[in-house]
Amino acid sequence: MKTFRKFACSALLLSALLAVTPSVVRARSIVPGRAFDTYRLPNTTVPTHYTLRLDTDIHREIFDYTGNVQITINVLEATDQIVLHSTRSEITQLQFRNSAGLKIAVKNFELDEDKEFLVVILGTTLQPNTGTYTLEIDFTNSIARNDQAGFYRSSYDVAEGVRRYLGLTQFESVDARTSFPCYDEPGIKTTYDILIVCGTNYHARSNAPLRGIQLLGGGKKLSTFATTPRMQTYLVAWLISDFEYEREVLTDPQLAIASWSKPSSVNLLSYSVDASKRFIRAMEEYFGQRYSMNKIDNVAIKDQDYAAGAMENWGLVTYKESAISYEPDDGEARQIGVVTIIGHEFTHQFFGNLLAPKWWSYLWLNEGFARLYQYYLGSISHPELQLRERFVTGPFQAALRADNSLTVRPMTYYTETRSSIGRLFDSIAYDKAACVLRMMNYALEHGVVVDSNLFDSLEQAAKEDAVLPISLSMHEIFGSWSNQAGVPLVKVRRDGNEYLFTQERYISNDPPEVPFENSWWIPISFSTLTDNQFEKLPAFWMPPNVSEVSYTIETTQDEVVTFNPHSTGYYRVEYEESMLRALIERINKDHTTFEPATRARLIDDTINIAQSRGGNYEVVLQLLNYLQRETDYVPWAVAYDNLRYMQNMLRSNEKGSKLLQSFVEKMASSLLERYGVNHRTGESAAVEELRSIAIDLACSGSQSCREKANAAVHSLARKVKNHYTIEDEALLCQGLQQLDAEQRKTLPDQISRALNDKSLDNPTTRQILHQSMGCMGMDMTKLQSFAKYLFDISESDRPKALHRLLVELKVSLGEIVESLQSELSQRNSNSIYYKNGPKILFEIARYATDSSEIELLNSVASSYDPWVVSEIKQQVKNNLRWMEWNEEPLTDALTRFFDA
Repeated sequence: MKTFRKFACSALLLSALLAVTPSVVRARSIVPGRAFDTYRLPNTTVPTHYTLRLDTDIHREIFDYTGNVQITINVLEATDQIVLHSTRSEITQLQFRNSAGLKIAVKNFELDEDKEFLVVILGTTLQPNTGTYTLEIDFTNSIARNDQAGFYRSSYDVAEGVRRYLGLTQFESVDARTSFPCYDEPGIKTTYDILIVCGTNYHARSNAPLRGIQLLGGGKKLSTFATTPRMQTYLVAWLISDFEYEREVLTDPQLAIASWSKPSSVNLLSYSVDASKRFIRAMEEYFGQRYSMNKIDNVAIKDQDYAAGAMENWGLVTYKESAISYEPDDGEARQIGVVTIIGHEFTHQFFGNLLAPKWWSYLWLNEGFARLYQYYLGSISHPELQLRERFVTGPFQAALRADNSLTVRPMTYYTETRSSIGRLFDSIAYDKAACVLRMMNYALEHGVVVDSNLFDSLEQAAKEDAVLPISLSMHEIFGSWSNQAGVPLVKVRRDGNEYLFTQERYISNDPPEVPFENSWWIPISFSTLTDNQFEKLPAFWMPPNVSEVSYTIETTQDEVVTFNPHSTGYYRVEYEESMLRALIERINKDHTTFEPATRARLIDDTINIAQSRGGNYEVVLQLLNYLQRETDYVPWAVAYDNLRYMQNMLRSNEKGSKLLQSFVEKMASSLLERYGVNHRTGESAAVEELRSIAIDLACSGSQSCREKANAAVHSLARKVKNHYTIEDEALLCQGLQQLDAEQRKTLPDQISRALNDKSLDNPTTRQILHQSMGCMGMDMTKLQSFAKYLFDISESDRPKALHRLLVELKVSLGEIVESLQSELSQRNSNSIYYKNGPKILFEIARYATDSSEIELLNSVASSYDPWVVSEIKQQVKNNLRWMEWNEEPLTDALTRFFDA
């Protein structure tokens, strides 16, 4: 019954959302001739099936390929032209036939390079409801491309001078069109028959199960795949390789789960197969629906050749190899990484693949559900990993950071061009959407999203008549979240047992001259020591566009109340000072009277609200002082995130920086003493990560920790271990920051030899060694430029790497930007380096406060679209405003803290 209830709530929520985003393809009028006024297809015709055949010679290191695509088409509106997408393919022949197989004259075809349209101009006008037609196109193309998109090549080395090549696809968002002509829009779903020719010593995999293999002679074979479910072009996928696999076949019903990698890494795939099995069965049970095919493949691609991180291709999911590789000694923290990324992509096999938004504006629908359920279903499939608790430290924190500026977009945001569609794949689409969906799911489980409960809330509007329609729909409630940018700030004050609430949009700094008009339907939850029935579920809904809302909570004079204690609502809370001081007094007296998530919420809101106002740091430090007794991962992870940000902003203030470092060491020293530095087999991920945080924050102030860090470096110099845990990484980084003169001469070469050692097959070990290079500061440039280093590490690891370089090792920001400028000047606009440039520039911009740094950043950004410069200028403006408002008050508060 409990599972059914959850499914019903999820289904209700999804149906409400999908009602807002219809998926029916309708024709759009087109401008006569060639003057298209939109990047959207006119949809006067739509595909109903594709038969795609590719002939490849990757096994012979020939990277050109030929293709033939036959597209069955229906006509929706009278037209004398067929418009679809194509770019990069050279079309060698094009034919058009009716349902009887008779050719229809084609006058010409044209390519619109800007809109990436292929326009086929016919010798007659097609009428709707006149049967099906077939457009057949022969084309040539190449996988020798360096943007890691479309159909492209990767490789791996098997021995000195021996390299194997493979071909794989990455079509999301708009790169199916770069590999074969197609109707490349997310709202267009149809079936595919895929046939692939490759060498007999290679094999092909695709979305659907393999149906048969035919030998062709000349050392080649034809693989034919079953017809796919109806799906979008961006989910079409194939792999041509000599990879090997580990597989498990489930029964009742039959489902073959396999993970593929280069042959030498197959031994690292067992955990990914098991995690896949457990997650997909948990998902099927939760939603009461079976996975739609009888096989699903995971494919591990060399990290340097896979910019996407992971991709939910239906039945053929691709990942960075470090994301799904696992050795038993790697620790539970690595298990969390494997389970959550598999969980995200497998959730897509239901949300997004089965149920897809019509246009990229609603990308947040499928990405938000996938982000939410990778934690929530992961907590069912792998309860030992406690993933549900990690939602607060993961997506919730990421969303609040991303959603606090003036320039942030709303969840639903319309755009059309290739570059602007790519920018939609951000923390708003993933993390904020997950937070809002999670909030609504809690509300639906509670059963309060019905008119009577909502109007009960309206009656509590203080001293003001609320004018609303007689009935209120889910669309109106959810629209207040999906159509508005930003995160709400709920202010609460107390008058006896009466609690009074107002709302406004939270901005980290630099509020606009004209106040925001944003207003939301906000579910208010709370908890006291004697009443926790509403600690996760809404006690009432705070309506938009009212000046103040009153709610009565029976409390004693000394009893404290926490609001949004488990971060189930997507908003920050600002307590009036007397309430805040009472909470801080209680948490310092006995922090265990509050749940870990409640402590985390109080830390994060208090610090961020103080920074947005430029003051009240005495209260912040009084709150953080309790961390000396904190032993739970959730509040420490949130505190760690905030403390590192303050370290960043104070890094150019010598006095403030030293004081803050002393404060951080004081807070974390007991954590370091409690957990030590050595990984222990069988520990939870929470303990592993707490130990890693303690090493990062407090090792520089501990003689024994520094000695063990140096020992880790000496051990690395002697021999690279088969695997490194996250604690090893933190300890090694501390040691690398303390290199003596002799080590500076020899260690870079030793690390370089280790990274080039072909016998080092563990992708995680290779990844950690590579990340550790940044801990050498300027010495790392003996191995790799700053730019190449930042491009080669993952997007999720980049913030930590920049913090180490700029804050801990005091590398000049100008040095890093100049390296980036030099690297980009050598790359064309289609390279993966160039495409990822803005992401790195934005990360670096978070640290820019000096005028020369700002000028250099703008110089590099100017080679991109104007939006890049605009975003950087806004970030720099935020930095300068933070310095103006917070640098002196924070430094003074730290001075008084140590003088007390």
